[in-house]
Amino acid sequence: MSRCLDAFSACLPAVRNTELSMAEALNDPLIRTVMEADGVDPEALETEFLLIAENRAEALEV
Repeated sequence: MSRCLDAFSACLPAVRNTELSMAEALNDPLIRTVMEADGVDPEALETEFLLIAENRAEALEV
C-alpha cells in the first residue's frame, strides 16, 4: 500500500467502518480537512485510487 493510503487508513479508521464510499469520503469537507491536517494530500490519494481502479479493471479484462 502507498504512503497516502496508509496515512488515510491510520488517521480515519471510522471511515473504513461506515457506509461511506471512498469517493464520498474524499469529497467530504471535514474528512479532507483532517487529511490535510495530517499531511495527507487528498488529491494525490484520489489520483492513486483512480490508478488502482484502472489497473484492476485492466487486469480483470485479461
